[in-house]
Amino acid sequence: MNKKKTIFILFITILLSFLLGGLVYILFLKKTKENPKESSFDSHSEIYWQRLQNRPEVLKGPGYPSDLRDFLETIRGKESYLWNGDREETYRYLLQEFPDERGNVLYAVYVAFMNWKDKSLEIESSPSLSQYEKLTAVNRLKEEIFPKFLNDLIFPKHPTSPPMILLSFLEDYIQRNPYSYARERKRIFLRKKETLYQQEKWDIQSWESPSFYRQVVELLYEREMKEMSEEEKTFYRSSKIEELKSDFWN
Repeated sequence: MNKKKTIFILFITILLSFLLGGLVYILFLKKTKENPKESSFDSHSEIYWQRLQNRPEVLKGPGYPSDLRDFLETIRGKESYLWNGDREETYRYLLQEFPDERGNVLYAVYVAFMNWKDKSLEIESSPSLSQYEKLTAVNRLKEEIFPKFLNDLIFPKHPTSPPMILLSFLEDYIQRNPYSYARERKRIFLRKKETLYQQEKWDIQSWESPSFYRQVVELLYEREMKEMSEEEKTFYRSSKIEELKSDFWN
């Protein structure tokens, strides 16, 4: 009886150990998968990627590509179409074209860039997210993966970005609040615009397209314009565009 009891206890102990080990493994795997920074390197690039966290400015040094984003996209194309997705071939190519440390550094950046690309595609293909949520998530992913200096180097700010983000924000807000009134929509729009543009608003203003303001007015005043004739809409739209500009810039 004691022998059977001992065997049973031993069996339960082994079973619990196995289950606990499996749980720890699953949690570890989940954590690794959800941490984009930790999945932004492989065995070739880990050391150089870790070093880049503290000295990303090395990429502005002599011998490195002047347009890093264009360079990374070019390597991505070569890997896809010339080397059939063989990452080892990419590694060998970079070491050959950029001797000494440069090849390893560029490879480390490339692996992180491709990690960002893959995760961004997952976000952008999600049917449950609005366009604004996708833009926000992709931008947050950049900040999570790349040090600020490297982020700015690969993804330099452009004045056309804030208007695009602002428009997607407004579309998202109205989709979530379809019964909101024009006054409330306009207030939300102007407040978000102030937050996005900040001290760069005079530079960004020059990149605001006529179609941008046309779309904004259509969204803000969709109720009011619903019953108007085309002639009335044209006049109303023009006056509201001037009103929006005046309210924001004065």
